[in-house]
Amino acid sequence: MYAEADDYKRDIRNLIRVVEEFRTFDAQMELSQLLVYLLIAASPGKKVADLLPVTGLSRSALSRNILALSGGEYRADHRAAAKPGLDLITTVTDPFDGRAQLAAPTRRGVSLAEKISKFLHLETPDNGKEAR
Repeated sequence: MYAEADDYKRDIRNLIRVVEEFRTFDAQMELSQLLVYLLIAASPGKKVADLLPVTGLSRSALSRNILALSGGEYRADHRAAAKPGLDLITTVTDPFDGRAQLAAPTRRGVSLAEKISKFLHLETPDNGKEAR
């Protein structure tokens, strides 16, 4: 049982490293943006509409998150000034269904995914000591 406690503490410390990496990347990133990015990084080429039931976001909220994660400019809301997207994902029209959009990570998005993946597999030297 004690070994399991060490495992969960190690996992939590690794998750903290992932969260810190995202905060370093963009301290303003919203959790819904993070979720959308991770889902797309895990399943490149997924239809954007297929993310709706998984995320629980409205169609307009999902569209805003897609814009924020893409390379173009977007507005967080209608009053906000336009700001550059994070360039983590790209979308293309589905060649089999012209109404649908497919999403995939950009090179920058893949690079970030590879970096955070390494954090999830780290063995920590403190072997079960308190996180932080």
